[in-house]
Amino acid sequence: MSGSHRREMSPQEDGLMVLAGRHCDGTLSPDDLSRLEDLLVEAPELRSKYLAYMELNASLMWRYRTGEGLPADAADVRPDSSSRPSERRPYSYRNPSWIRLAAAAVILAMFVSVAYWVGPTIDRWVGVNADQTTGQRLPRDSQEIQVAVQPTTSSHANPFVATLLDASSAVWAGDGDAVDVGTRIRAGEIRLESGDAELVFDSGAKLVLSGPAQLTLETSLSASLTSGALVAHMPETATGFRLRTESAEFVDQGTEFGVIVESGGPAEVHVFRGQVDVHGEGSSEVVELVDGEAMRIAHAGDQGERITYSKSRFGGLASRVMAPIHWPIKAGGNGHYYQLILTDHPVSWHQAARDSMSRHHLGMPGHLATVTSAEEDRFIIEKLIGESIPRGIWIGLTDVLRESQFRWVTGEPVGYTNWAASPEQQPDNYREADWHGGEDYGMYTATVGSERSWAWNDLSIDSIHETISAYLVEYEPQVDALTQRTITQPPIEWSTASGGNGHHYQLVLSLEPVNWNVVRERAEQSMFNGQHGHLVTLESPGETAFVVDEVLRVCGISENMIGLTGSNLTGSKAEGLRWINGNPVTDIAVGKPYLPADRVYGLLRWNNNEARWEVQSRAIEVQPGAWFGYIIEYP
Repeated sequence: MSGSHRREMSPQEDGLMVLAGRHCDGTLSPDDLSRLEDLLVEAPELRSKYLAYMELNASLMWRYRTGEGLPADAADVRPDSSSRPSERRPYSYRNPSWIRLAAAAVILAMFVSVAYWVGPTIDRWVGVNADQTTGQRLPRDSQEIQVAVQPTTSSHANPFVATLLDASSAVWAGDGDAVDVGTRIRAGEIRLESGDAELVFDSGAKLVLSGPAQLTLETSLSASLTSGALVAHMPETATGFRLRTESAEFVDQGTEFGVIVESGGPAEVHVFRGQVDVHGEGSSEVVELVDGEAMRIAHAGDQGERITYSKSRFGGLASRVMAPIHWPIKAGGNGHYYQLILTDHPVSWHQAARDSMSRHHLGMPGHLATVTSAEEDRFIIEKLIGESIPRGIWIGLTDVLRESQFRWVTGEPVGYTNWAASPEQQPDNYREADWHGGEDYGMYTATVGSERSWAWNDLSIDSIHETISAYLVEYEPQVDALTQRTITQPPIEWSTASGGNGHHYQLVLSLEPVNWNVVRERAEQSMFNGQHGHLVTLESPGETAFVVDEVLRVCGISENMIGLTGSNLTGSKAEGLRWINGNPVTDIAVGKPYLPADRVYGLLRWNNNEARWEVQSRAIEVQPGAWFGYIIEYP
């Protein structure tokens, strides 16, 4: 070398570099750790070299993983003494170089283990892990030490930690800007005056906050609840999420739970499913809570007391984070998944049916739950409903096609039943209307004075005495997409012996709005007794009377598509209309469409004012808004 020479390292420096290298690649042994501690304590001049080495390694690792340099202002990150830090035990790092290392450690999982090994050493030569008020050393959990820093608003760092999923009923306090659904939320405090707000953290953790409440978002794996109530769902990616209160810290171990913080600091935690580790502030004891367990911690230093578990403490919030529950075959189940859905508004049976069809879990489509055995009934009541709040819960049971002939939405036979016997025997078809069977839709209801707290009831589409805002979804492998969207009545024959044509007629309830052309195709693709069907053609008064009296007898579907189409309606006659088989429309009056239309299709529609069925026409592009029926004829 010319003009310069390489300075030889002392044995101490050389030993430090070897140990630092082992530290970074994860091969540091307990004996190595002891030697490293001794070097850093006995040779103060090596400390800056050690930190420089670690910072360089962190920068290189950061560049390797992200393609970017270490944020230039990482050294300016300071813990805010007015807020609670994000790690299990309070730390206050005063050395800027160490703070740079900590900033990298938050992102690089390797440096979590770094903090574990060098924690005791850092305490000895930097003087941290002490109470800043009393100067006394704080207790350490020897099994785990995590390093985290307060988020920065640097342009080099991402300050967002969560996303607002839902806030339809939320009223924000102060100048909160997290208002619109989809808003990205920065680390910091949010305050809710009333209503609910649903957040999903970048780790996958899902929290539903109920106002009035005050929550501080720290990182994607930590938050602090000052007041209010929340429920949480933690997927595997969020295991270890830490929720702190003034009196305790709750560490998720893959679970669903709820926390309530009262004014003054007392906190309650109720574990819906899974496990939560409870760390009392100022206490070294860790309490493990599992399914159906709860604890109250009155203040910092309190050991806490076990209390009665109650999901109802959280009202309808609990169901908003409850993932589908598996009924495994090895436990005597059917392998299906079930989920209780609660809404913040009344929902009709048809809305619940359509929403259930749009849901999927693990690739399996959903439908309103069918309860076909006592074992399945017991599983649903014990595992999903429990002490649930809603007055009633829709299930996939209906006799809308034919009064007193209840059918499951999947077509499964109705063998097992659990109709309520108190206060009155069900189903009772309360307040039967002229054109339908009155109460046509099945639900779970909270019974009074019986041994079983939940049983079945029938309810009408326009009930004035009960409001339903909950329903049960069942997920199972899909067999036939169409059967998930329609309910069919067995075909009925118009026999030749009774003056008929020997054809069969079938009533179908569609649970999704589709246009007439789609329905026509469905009818033509259907088969019965080896024959393809078509939308019904009412070509004689006798045929019309049979369909009305037998197929639509005590039916709760007010609009039913038929095989009629065309244009140029004049007077009460349908001169421009044809049945789908090409025959003209004769001896039948057809009501005009509400709006002018070039082309129309036919409906057999119930006229409530005159209490009779009549043929109406509607613009071809207009489809029913909610639910409807159609009638298939099989030659």
